[in-house]
Amino acid sequence: MIPAAPQRVVVLGMADTQIAAALGTTIVGATTNPSSADGAWPGVSPQIPAEIRTLDSITPNLEALASLRPDLILMTSAQSGFYAAYPRISAIAPTISYQKGMLLDSGADVTRIIGKALGKDAEADALVTRSVEQLTQYKAEHPAVEGTTYTFGQYAAGTTYLVIAQDGPTAQLFDAIGVRQPAGIASLPIWQAGMAQVAPENLGVLDEADVAFIGATDGGAAFAAQPLVADLDLTRAGRLNFLTADEASLLLQPNPATTGAVLELVAPKLEKART
Repeated sequence: MIPAAPQRVVVLGMADTQIAAALGTTIVGATTNPSSADGAWPGVSPQIPAEIRTLDSITPNLEALASLRPDLILMTSAQSGFYAAYPRISAIAPTISYQKGMLLDSGADVTRIIGKALGKDAEADALVTRSVEQLTQYKAEHPAVEGTTYTFGQYAAGTTYLVIAQDGPTAQLFDAIGVRQPAGIASLPIWQAGMAQVAPENLGVLDEADVAFIGATDGGAAFAAQPLVADLDLTRAGRLNFLTADEASLLLQPNPATTGAVLELVAPKLEKART
């Protein structure tokens, strides 16, 4: 049973960390970001101290986790290894995991679920309301952006993965500002976790979008070197945008705690695509 007001919370995913910090949670343990020199996750405000970020974000260390003596564990956005270990993790302390599926729960739903577990329902509702207001204001102030089409994905180990789940958090955020996926991309077959795999010979489908966001660890050099990518209208027009690992993570798991940061990331590129 979750205590009425947990005092020793451990966060195992990026969004868990962002939301818990925004709600003023007492965090005693967190995973470290392997893409960051200092191990900090992007979009966390207030940022948690470095000495708290001690847990591996890929491979669960149950002994280290138990040693933190948590009274609540949040893992709505943890890596797949943590979900495989859920029975053992939840034996350590009450554990909140995803509801619909990995990378499929809306940011608002996750915020309210975490808020309820923390005994901070009102604060969670306020965070969701603030996010809605930010998105509504952006849409009202940038009417030309409405109707823009986008695609977002990541390139890793020679494979392109597009995030296409229509009811996933990324699509919901873009939808709130009037930006949607083109039909040819939205209808691609799902591989897993709301993503589609696109073979190199099929990358021409990206040109159905007005703007593309692709996460790549090398600044996009390997992705851009593919013949079909070099010939894209997106590439020639400067509407193919490469994201760092941290930027791609923000767009992969948007939530009310990071709405402002996500808008700062995508807004200039959306506006450029409409000029």
